[in-house]
Amino acid sequence: IKKDELAFWEGANISIVVDDNKLFKGVVFSKQRKKDVDLITVTAYGYARYLKNKDTYVFEGKTSDQVFSKICNDFVIPYRIVDRSSFICAPRPYNAKPLYEMIKTSLHDTLIHTGQWFIIRDNFGVLEHVNIKSLVSPYIIGDSSGLMDFNYETSIDNDVYNQVKLYRDNKETGKRDIFIVNDTINGGKNLKEWGILQLYEAVDENLNSKQIEQKAIGMLNLYNDTKRTLKLETIGIPSISAGSIFACKIEDLGDMSLNNYLLVNTCTHKITNSVHTMTLDVEVLVR
Repeated sequence: IKKDELAFWEGANISIVVDDNKLFKGVVFSKQRKKDVDLITVTAYGYARYLKNKDTYVFEGKTSDQVFSKICNDFVIPYRIVDRSSFICAPRPYNAKPLYEMIKTSLHDTLIHTGQWFIIRDNFGVLEHVNIKSLVSPYIIGDSSGLMDFNYETSIDNDVYNQVKLYRDNKETGKRDIFIVNDTINGGKNLKEWGILQLYEAVDENLNSKQIEQKAIGMLNLYNDTKRTLKLETIGIPSISAGSIFACKIEDLGDMSLNNYLLVNTCTHKITNSVHTMTLDVEVLVR
């Protein structure tokens, strides 16, 4: 609601604090009015918004946290390295690409090769490079603890593959080198039941054959499983955000009972007067 003592413009800082819990800090990017001009709708973004900027970089011999810190330093974005990665990413040039694409690629390479899952998150105005293992919440959500409703889905339709085919154009021979791994290394059960679900992707020419094989096996281990996703409607917990991990107990999902940890992919907090609820899109960590 417009008030003379609360005049602000685009670029102003905004924060949301709920019961002394720091929920959000960001920057006003747009203001919108309708017929009632004293009622202003404000859109504000956290500091990850600045990773939409594009630039050109060449990263060589750097870990994901080093890629992240270099970009944040260059663009004067507040940041913190909570957890460091020891994996050196393959050399890679970027030409007029979004900054986040560069960071995301390094995070994905680290996950494929090491199984270590790092993310970038905005923690009240400071971007953090953090291992998801550091984001385990002490809360339990379930049948008798804050759960209001859920929507559960199992699927092999998206991001599920039982065969990985990687290729590299060989400049010396003029031919394309092909590397294939599939579910036969696990007995072939998923190939028989699902048919071939293939991930086909180019690999960096700087990788040797052993590194490409390791990458293909890592990708197969990551994607060769039924994808289980869950949407929860729960009471609001200010400390829960995207990237959080929490324990969940649900007696009956239809094909299984759940007593495991969940990873939050997206989190929407809804705050209306004294009512605080959350919608969580989560991934069931059953691997």
